[in-house]
Amino acid sequence: MLNSFKSPASVQYITSSKQYEMYDKNKPVLRPIDNTNYITKPRQMISSINTFFHNKALSFINASMLQNSSNPSKLNIEQLTPRANSKDSSTNSEKKQNIAMWNWIATTWNNSPNQFISKIKSKGINRIYLQLFIENQEIEYKDQLINLIDIAFQNGIEIIAVEGAAEMILESGLQNAIERNQIIKQFCQQRISKPCLAGIQYDIEPYLLPDYDQNKDQIWLQWTQAIKKLSESWGGKIEVVVPFWLKDISHGIQIIQNIEPYTLKYIVMVYRTDYKLIYDISAKWLAWGDENLHKIVIALENGILSEEFEKYYSYDQTNSEIEEGSNDENSDVNSTDHIVDFTEISFGGKEDELFDMINRLTKVFSNWNSFDGFAINGLLVEEE
Repeated sequence: MLNSFKSPASVQYITSSKQYEMYDKNKPVLRPIDNTNYITKPRQMISSINTFFHNKALSFINASMLQNSSNPSKLNIEQLTPRANSKDSSTNSEKKQNIAMWNWIATTWNNSPNQFISKIKSKGINRIYLQLFIENQEIEYKDQLINLIDIAFQNGIEIIAVEGAAEMILESGLQNAIERNQIIKQFCQQRISKPCLAGIQYDIEPYLLPDYDQNKDQIWLQWTQAIKKLSESWGGKIEVVVPFWLKDISHGIQIIQNIEPYTLKYIVMVYRTDYKLIYDISAKWLAWGDENLHKIVIALENGILSEEFEKYYSYDQTNSEIEEGSNDENSDVNSTDHIVDFTEISFGGKEDELFDMINRLTKVFSNWNSFDGFAINGLLVEEE
């Protein structure tokens, strides 16, 4: 299970910040718009960087769990799962299985919205986190977007706009984000009596900023302020994407509590492939969600990733002492590097394994009232 940051003798790990690419470079990539007032998220490049940055900012997990997790104890996991009472059992058994996917590429839907919806519906997807393309204060492919929304509505599929860039916490970046927020909001206001977007989501990931390690507290404060202002601009609560380790860093619980008034639901990036690890990480969030009456979506990774270095630390120190000494060349904290197989992080395009994991975990996660389904990053739907 995730460490509580109080066990001084545990073996910990933290990954390096090495960057790598997830997808085929020849595929269309949304690039940042230069010299304009708008921020777009070049997800085809950033997603691949993000996965291991989720670990970089002190996602301390016991290394022995990683090494011994190939044969998880299913009995123990099920014993740890909260049991629904008889009144709740019927509700949980009838609970709709929500599966969402992020879609960052317009070419998957703008030429044939009907075909796109048909494909994702066949996979059991009923939510789409859709990146919109905005230039010159206008949403591009607006007619196709309206068509997509109408078709999705007819098929019982929600479409939620997703926005994100680490720079959105900076003054100029936040102003750009608010302007985009208003353009999307105005689009929905024009469709008051018609199907439209089901909301807006922010995947900002401030730990990607170059000065994060030197300025963590200030950066998280700016992130909190950005969430507040974006929610106020939207005129309601927004969905917020968070790394699974956020609750476990210094002041992490306070950071999460600070955005509660503005957050509709938390999408938690639990980028692991081992059943027990996913369960252990998710259970903490779901229990917190039950206690605080917040909806939790568990996100998994399906992109094709490269190998990555991971650094292990072992020393009779607290986690905070390890953090402070980990970059000190003179520190006597012992560390070793090793190559991490990407299969520990991502299902790597193996959809059968991914959906089998989702089905297995849905059965136990549904016992938490806070559980609101899964989200998948890297589930590409190619245009034919």
